[in-house]
Amino acid sequence: MIKHIQAGTLNIDFSQGEARLDELMGFASRENEKRGFLFVSKVLGKHIPVKPSVMRHIYNELADLCLIDSPTYVIGMAETATGLGAGVADSLAQKNPDLKVYYQHTTRHQLSHPVWFTLDEIHSHAVDHILYRPNDSVYQGIQSCERLILVDDEMTTGRTLLQLAEGVLERTPSIKELVIVTLVSWLKQDKMKIFEEFSVPVKFVQLVKGEFSFKPDPEFSACLPDNVDDGVCEEESRDDLGRTGLLMPYELLQKEAIYPSNQPNNDPLVVVGTGEHLYHPFLVAEQLEKTGDVVFQSTTRSPILIGDAIQRKIRFAIAHGKVNFIYNLPTERQKLILCESDRLSKQNGLINDQQEEIDNNESTQSLI
Repeated sequence: MIKHIQAGTLNIDFSQGEARLDELMGFASRENEKRGFLFVSKVLGKHIPVKPSVMRHIYNELADLCLIDSPTYVIGMAETATGLGAGVADSLAQKNPDLKVYYQHTTRHQLSHPVWFTLDEIHSHAVDHILYRPNDSVYQGIQSCERLILVDDEMTTGRTLLQLAEGVLERTPSIKELVIVTLVSWLKQDKMKIFEEFSVPVKFVQLVKGEFSFKPDPEFSACLPDNVDDGVCEEESRDDLGRTGLLMPYELLQKEAIYPSNQPNNDPLVVVGTGEHLYHPFLVAEQLEKTGDVVFQSTTRSPILIGDAIQRKIRFAIAHGKVNFIYNLPTERQKLILCESDRLSKQNGLINDQQEEIDNNESTQSLI
């Protein structure tokens, strides 16, 4: 398969799941000189709105492929896979009620909590990841887990997941098996062998698998926006929704403060999560879908060019002069925007009208 995007040309050979390509993903170009291409998931609830029931189906499918039979520790990769990892862990816990399933995700948010270790994602515009030491309520349970499941939306070189696996295995000696879960894996055979050098068996789970090459367009150039959000967030951030560990499944309580932008009615609705704050808003959307027409997506730090799978781009202010983005936000749906804290809600320009819509020429115009 050959796919032309603004940044260049992708040449893809599939070994699994090619028939599901249109169901699972599209393509776009990054506004980033490090890596020009982007595989855009249609089921992740990030860059493309998707029904929560479709997301849950994917979570269940991946959970079934994991086949757990012992206490399990699941870790999702920030930012994009915080929700995917939580969803897989949630489905694993629901399908295996007699087993302990713990979930945690890497983060780019600073907490007043001990750091376990850090890692870096060199192709990303936001390089740094933090994995905090699991909190005391789950630490001993995690230390007794026999299976480690690492979740990301897609894997190209495997470098970041390899760092994560090494760090966790060093600190969790009870682990007897490592499972790498992705929606799409582009990992080449020589890179797979590196994972096989671990002292525990390694299993790979994915819905699409293949290899690709990318030929940049010599006339294309892109650079990061000056005010891109590329550092560690020092604003108030929650430590009870995955950054320091959770026992799954998480129970969504009616009394929880979710800081909505407005209250939903019976109109078609898009529930919007913010940044790493994906899992809790997804559970809200999943509940709302039981009685209405609901889709889910979230905002992101990542700058992406309009074109191909990206048909609409909104840039909005956050703290300290930085910006975030939301892509393909529906125009015909009421919005319910969920931030993780009241302070972050007040700083979110998507809620507070500090936003602009970007057209194909990167000029701006006022949003609704």
